Amino acid sequence: MKTYGQFCSIARALDLLGERWTLLIVRELLCGSRRFGDLRRGIPRISRTMLSARLRELVDAGVVARDDGDEGPSYVLTRAGEELVGVVRELGTWGQRWLPRELPREELDVDALVWDMRRRVDAEALPSVPVLARLELTDTRGRAAVRYLLLRRSEVSLCSVNPGFPEELVVRAPLRTLTAWWRGDLSLADARSAGMVVQGRREWVRAFPKWFERYAFAAVTPAAEG
Repeated sequence: MKTYGQFCSIARALDLLGERWTLLIVRELLCGSRRFGDLRRGIPRISRTMLSARLRELVDAGVVARDDGDEGPSYVLTRAGEELVGVVRELGTWGQRWLPRELPREELDVDALVWDMRRRVDAEALPSVPVLARLELTDTRGRAAVRYLLLRRSEVSLCSVNPGFPEELVVRAPLRTLTAWWRGDLSLADARSAGMVVQGRREWVRAFPKWFERYAFAAVTPAAEG
């Protein structure tokens, strides 16, 4: 681990937390991920080797605890790690307020988006019966990606193939449009005008946006509007 070589507490904290990927791992743990595979789904562009190395550094520093249970290792934030919630929240708020809201192409990621959608479902708002939502997203080059959200009050699952349920709800949108709606950059009406289409049972189409709590910083307005 590189060091700034300063006594300053900010510099010493950045020696650990300023490494690439480290705070994103903390973010995922704060959002409830516990398993190695779930951490990778939340940060799909990190390699297995890098994730292992960063987790080891956090464990060694006492920020994360590793539990080698019967079902494999799991990770949880220690008291020191949980105190980072304010750091992560303020960093996210600052980024949402002050950074440009128009995302470059390289920051549009299907898997990161749908994983965040999966963990932000309001289970109590779902219908009493399971609903399979098919998400068809096209990138800036016109290539389509399909993912499935199996929405149940007991559990929400994200799948790359249909798990065997009728496709009773279909969401079609450019990846940029769905991402912008999720982040709070577009209203639902504006997202629909930009190509987002939701098809299925009328009451479910109407209720679909209310099944999600949206992105954690969606309510933060840009600095120019605040």
